[in-house]
This record gives sequence, C-alpha cells and structure tokens, in this order.
Amino acid sequence: MARYHSLPALTLAALMAASVPAFADAQDRARAAAARGELRAAQIEWRNAVREQPDSGAVRMGLAEASLQLGDAETAQREARAALERGHDPAAATALLLRSYLIQGRMRDLLADFPEVQAPPDVAAQVAAARALAQLSLRDVAAARSSVALAERLDPGALEPGLAAVALAVAEGDRAAAEARVDRLLQAYPDSDEAWLRKGSLQMDRGDRAGAVASFGRVIARAPGDVPARLRRADARLRMNEPAAAAEDIDAVLAIAPNNVTAAYLRAMQLVSQRSWQAADAALQRISAQLSNFPDGFLLLALTKTGLGQRAQAEDAARRHVARWPDDPRGAKLLAGMVMADGRNREAVAVLTRATQNRPRDAQLYDLLARAQTAIGARRQAVQALEEAARIAPEDAALLTRLAIARMAAGDAEGAQGAVERSLDLGPAQPGAREMLAAAALARGDLEAAAAELEQLDAAARQGEMAGVLEGTLRLLRLDLAGARAAFEGVLARKADSAPARLGLARVLVLQDSAAEAVPLLGAVLRAAPGNVEAMTRLAALAQRQGPVAEAAQAALAAAQAAHPAAAPLALARANMLLQRRDIAGALALLDTPALRNQRGVALPLARSELHAAAGAFAAAETAAQEALAEDPASVPARRQRAALLLRAGDARGAEALLREGLRASPGDAVLQQALLGMVRQTSGAEAAQAEAARMARQANAGPDARALPGDVLMGLQRHAAAAEAYAAAQAAAPSSTLALRQAAALRAADRMAEASRVLEAWVAEHPDDLAAQSALAQLDLMAGRHAAAEARLRRVVAAQPENALALNNLAWVLGEQGEARLAEARGFAERAYYLSANAESADTLGWILARSGEPRLAVTLLRQAVAAGGQLAAGYHLAHALHQAGDAEGARRVLAPVLASATAFPERAAAERLHAMLAN
Repeated sequence: MARYHSLPALTLAALMAASVPAFADAQDRARAAAARGELRAAQIEWRNAVREQPDSGAVRMGLAEASLQLGDAETAQREARAALERGHDPAAATALLLRSYLIQGRMRDLLADFPEVQAPPDVAAQVAAARALAQLSLRDVAAARSSVALAERLDPGALEPGLAAVALAVAEGDRAAAEARVDRLLQAYPDSDEAWLRKGSLQMDRGDRAGAVASFGRVIARAPGDVPARLRRADARLRMNEPAAAAEDIDAVLAIAPNNVTAAYLRAMQLVSQRSWQAADAALQRISAQLSNFPDGFLLLALTKTGLGQRAQAEDAARRHVARWPDDPRGAKLLAGMVMADGRNREAVAVLTRATQNRPRDAQLYDLLARAQTAIGARRQAVQALEEAARIAPEDAALLTRLAIARMAAGDAEGAQGAVERSLDLGPAQPGAREMLAAAALARGDLEAAAAELEQLDAAARQGEMAGVLEGTLRLLRLDLAGARAAFEGVLARKADSAPARLGLARVLVLQDSAAEAVPLLGAVLRAAPGNVEAMTRLAALAQRQGPVAEAAQAALAAAQAAHPAAAPLALARANMLLQRRDIAGALALLDTPALRNQRGVALPLARSELHAAAGAFAAAETAAQEALAEDPASVPARRQRAALLLRAGDARGAEALLREGLRASPGDAVLQQALLGMVRQTSGAEAAQAEAARMARQANAGPDARALPGDVLMGLQRHAAAAEAYAAAQAAAPSSTLALRQAAALRAADRMAEASRVLEAWVAEHPDDLAAQSALAQLDLMAGRHAAAEARLRRVVAAQPENALALNNLAWVLGEQGEARLAEARGFAERAYYLSANAESADTLGWILARSGEPRLAVTLLRQAVAAGGQLAAGYHLAHALHQAGDAEGARRVLAPVLASATAFPERAAAERLHAMLAN
C-alpha cells in the first residue's frame, strides 16, 4: 500500500504548483498523440509522466491503457496493478488488469490470481466476467455459465458481465442470441469500443462483412490508433476482396507497432490476394515461428508456396494444416488437388472423406471427392458425392451435368438422363448436356436416340471433344471401324491429349489387327493419368501376347510406371505382369522401391507378401502380411494371407485364432467364414468343418450366406445332392435369393436340371424383380433349349441393367440361335456386350453373328481374338467357318484340325466335321 507523509501546506502547495504544468503537458501530449493514432508516441509521453509522478494512479492507468492498445500486455498488466495499488478506481483498474491477463492468454493464472469475490459488487462482477472468459477459453462451458450468472447478479446491466454473456452465447452456438445481447449493450453503452468490436466480429461470422467494416470503423473514428479494430477491419476488407483498403489499416498498425505479428500475417494475406507471391513469402518468413498460432497460417503458407511453384513445400504446409484441421474443406481441397496432380488419388479420397465427416455445405469439396473416387474406380461412391454436391447447389447446371456423367459411368443411364434433363431445365445451353443425353441413350442401347441427340448439336458443339468421342463410340458400336477411326482421329487432331479419344482409337486399332499402333496411345493415356483403369488393363492384356506387340506393351507399362514411381495401382499392375512372366524377383524389386515402400495401405504389403510366398521366402512373406494387417485390421485379404502362412508354418491354432478374431469383428463376413471352414476342413477333417458350419448357421442374426454354409461344405465335398437338401432346409426356415440360387446350383451340379429350374421358377414367381435369379433361370432355359423363355427373362434383365454384358451376350446368342431373321437384332446386343466387355465369349458371339450375316472379314478378326483368349472349341469352329467364307480355305483347315482332334464334345461338332469334309475335297 502507498505511504502518505504529512507535509506543510505551503510546501504541498508549492510542490503541486511546480509539478502540475509539467505533468499536464505530458498528459496532454499523450492524449493528443493517442487521438492522432500515434500510440507509440503516446506511450512515451505516459512514461515521461510516470517518471515525473510515479505515485499517480491516473498516470499509471494512462500508461497501462496506451500499452494495452499497442499490444504490450505485460506493461499494461504491470501498470494497471500499480494503479490499483495507488488507490485508483478499483473497478476501472481491475478491469484493465484482467484484460491484460486475457490478452496474454494467461487463463489459468487469471483463475488462480483472481478467485471469486462478492464485494465490492462492481469489482466482483468484473472478476466473475473475466473468469467466465478464461473458462470459455479453457472450454469449461459449465463453469463459465456459473461465472456469467454471478457477474450479472452482482452488477446487473454492467458492460463487462454483458460482454461475458455474449461470449457464452457464442460458445453455446447461439449466435443470434449473442448478437441480440450485443445490440442491447450498445443501446446502453453506445461508446463502448469493446461492444462494437464484438458486434463486428458477430457480423463477420454471419457473413455481413460490410456491416463488420462499419462497426470496426466506429471504433477507429474515436480511436484511430486502436490496433484490434484496425486489424479486424483489415481482415474484413480482405475477405471482401478489397486488398487496397485493407492495406491502409495494416499500414496504420505497422506504423504503430512494427513488430505486430497479426499485422504481418494480414499483410501476407493481402499480398496473397494480390498474387504477390515473393513478397507474401517474405512476410510469412518473418513470422514463421508464430505461424502455427494462426488457424489458417499453414494454409496461407501452402497457397504462397503453390504460387511460387514450390510443390514440396506447399504440400508440406497443406499437410500441416490438414493435420490440425482435418475437417476444414479448404485445406482438404488444396492438399487433395496436390496429391491428385501426382496420381495419388486414393490418398486424396482419404483426405477429402475426412473433411466430409461433419457434412459441410461445400459443393466443391464433394465435387472434388467425386473426381478422386472416379479416378480410383469407385464409381458408385463418386455418384453419392456428386449427389451431395447437387443437394448443396441444386441450381448448378454444370454440377448436374457432371452428376449425369458419374451416373453414366456407374451404369445408371436412367439416372444420368434425369440429371441431364434437370441441367437443361436450368440452362438450355449448358455445355455437354446434349452430349450426355446421347451417352445415356448409348448406355441403354438406343443407338438411334443417341444419333438423334448428336444431330441436334450445332456446328461448334460437333467439334467438341465429347461429341467427337460419342460419334466415334456410336460408329464403333455399329462396327463401322473406318468411321469410328476417323471420328477419334478427328478429336485427336483438335485435342491431342484427349484420353477418351485415345482409348477409343486404341479399341478400333485392336479390332483392325493394328495393336502395335494402339500401344503408344494407351501408354500416353497411362503416363498422363496413371490411375486410368482401361488403359492399364488393355496394356496389360497386350503385354501377355507374344512377339513385338507384347514387348512394346511391356515397355509402355514400364515407361508409365517410371514416370509415376509412387502410383501404387500402376506398380501393382506391372508387378502382376512380371509375376505372370515368372519374374518374381523383378516384381519384388519394383514394389520395394523407396517411392512405394513407405506408402500407407494394405495393397502394397499384401502384394509383397504374395510375391515372397511365390518365391518361397515364407519368413519375408509373413513379415509383409503382418504389415498389411497392421495397416488395416479389417482387411479380409490380409487376414487370409497371414492365416494361410501361419498354417503353412504348422501353426494351425494361430491361423484359426486369427480368422476367428476377424469374425468377432465382422461376424457376417462370408469370405472369412469360408476361409475358416476351409482351414478347419484341412486341419480337422470334413466332419469338423460340417459341425463348424452348422454352428455358424445357428448364430443369432445369421444372414443368408451364413445359413448357406452347411450346404457349401457339402458342395466342397462334391456331395451335390446332399448340399441341395441342406440349402432347401435353410431356405424353408428363412427364404432368400442366395439360398434359392445355391440350391439350384447344387441341383444343376447333381444333373437334376428340371428340379433346378423348378426351384428358380418358384422363386421368381414370387420375386419377379430378382434379376440374379432371372439370369440363372435363363441359363437353365438356354441349356434346355427353351429359347423363348430364356429370351423373355434376358430381355427383362437387360432392360433393368443395360450394362450387364453377360446378359447382353446371352440375349444376343439366344436370338442368333433362332434363325437368320433375328441376326440383325442379335447383332445389336452382341455389339454392346463386346463393347462393354471384350472377352472370349463376347468376341465369339459377335463374330459368329457377323459370319452368318455376310461379314466374314470382320468376323475373322473377332473370332481370332476369341480363340487367342482361350475361347471354347466352338469358337475354333466358328473361326474356321469365317475363314472359309472369306476365301482362306487353308487357314480354315489349320484352325479346324485341333478342334476336331480334341475329344471334348461340343454342340456344333457335327457341323465342324461337315466343314472339314468339305475343305478336304
């Protein structure tokens, strides 16, 4: 406590007379400097005043207030405490002292140094209000609620308790109540700078940046040097894209406080908004040690480094931001864009998925997630992401067009058409919409409708990439190879890097027996987009051939992989190719490169485990399997691989325990159930496996797959009739499509075809929309020669699933078997089946239809593919027939010889023998 000494009156008067002018001058100069916004000068003058009158509480308060405005909270704290000790107004001094604690972030110190008090009421209310703010900062909302209630009870209507109540409402998520409370405070305290600052902050939160600028401006009008108001107004102006106006406030702050970190940060924001990357980087470097104190600090650094082209530093900063704020859409989008540019699409999916956990209203986030999911082949998930984006932005016509494209890719032609029609309703001139209607028509097999949509395009649109690709695809589906080639080449002449055109042209070239020309096209696609599944699959297929084409395809895969050494799917595809060529060491070396070794995920360590096992290095295989399972304990392939290795090492108990552990986590997993049963059968015999299957089937909430297990064990033992009985018993207890299909399959294996048909006929009679059952029954109809019944069922399947290549192929075959009059219709379905899935079966079906339709040369191309891909003996006969029609009798004889040399029966053997006899003459 200050000491007071008694002085003679004359002496006291003389001292006062001598001191007042000097003190008044310093105080006046300080106030004048503050009014001009020169806070540093004001602080100096207040220091002079303190030296002249150190025991004046009012002077100490002046210095404390000026210091606090400068951001010098330590000096403010010291001087406010000195003012309080010298008898200055306790309420005012305590309020400033508490503010200095809060500004320094000394929340726990404040709670310790200022316990709850009851008197005097105005000071006690100040303490309670500050305690509430400290408790909110420490996320103790319940304690803050009690402190606010105490503050308001002690001094109803006072400013500080009211401001604390505002902060509490914000913390509780009731921003409307917070702003209403601020408005009431401003009615009572219209000159309260703190209340106007709170008002502006709330306006910023609800997007009223102009209102926030006005609120902060009221504070600045009264106190031009108010640093917090200047900083907040600069922030608002930057968010309004007014960097020049923001620069005025930032300049003012830096003139007052050259080392103000927040001002330097806002300067960097201003420079970033003006794309002054070098200057922004320099500004950020000056505050690098404090950058983590700003919520968006690393995000701003990432943007700056991106602008400078410093990719590695940009990605590092973006990762640091995402690590702190994983659900921030801005950071997630920035980081995902970077990793997608490097072909790391799975990583992008993981980053973006985490950011969607709280369902943010950010259509761009879901749009980008859909792009990443599409790149990894997760088409249905991409549709879901775009549907969420469209829900957020239902008036975005371009987004709806992308949704249509995604639905098309996922096989939902009807949904795609609906999205496009909505897009056209929003904007009739929406680019790409008419093309998407054509694509939807192609997907459902309506070639005429597709052609009609393309006819409606204007001349400019016809020159577009999508229109050209659709034109080429339409011609390819009609097997107009010359026209398709011209269309795709026309697109590439206008857009040399068009991936769809390159892929389409590659398909045409393969059909034209020019696979060597297709290889560089596929390689170019893969180098540009290492996750392109079609390019990867087609190149891998060509690499398995013999001769120069295979060597070129292998080289193209290697070049793409070298260009993207961190692209795991591409590396796995190439490793698989090397494995098929028995180059296990090369495959292992490929997957063990630094770019891949430390990547997260199951796929790479699991592949390494399988390769080590293939090489006989079982200890290394076990280590890699452990790594894969550690990456994802829910991974069924990793768990099965490790269990198989344990079993091979003689640890049957450990292998079984591993599988049972997986089933405890996922009790309905059919693959794990089958793996466990197979292991039990291998180690303990068939009876033990049957007992285990029965136990699984009896478990609570057992699904159809579990109830089918007893029958599955019997099927594995080749006891087909007994398996059919087991499936029938399970079906009687709890009917399901799974059990009906399994029962029919067991009866078919037991050569009881009629019974198998009756089982499925009974099921589809009650469940006509079960397309799997309809398809299985159609197969039985085909085998029995019931072509009309098979046709009806397959038409139903194709109508519901227009991209079901197997159903399309079967429908084409059954139509073709009904005579020449139906070959034209059969050809349409066969062309779509081959386009969707170019395998031995679809090539054989289409080639045989073409051979009987008077197009033997094209038929020969397709049928050669069917035979080369391991087609059935009938495909060899079909090829011989087409060669004979094309005038190549010697070629026909060479093809037919091994067909007839085989002892295997096939339905057209008699026709093959007749052809052989004809060729012999």
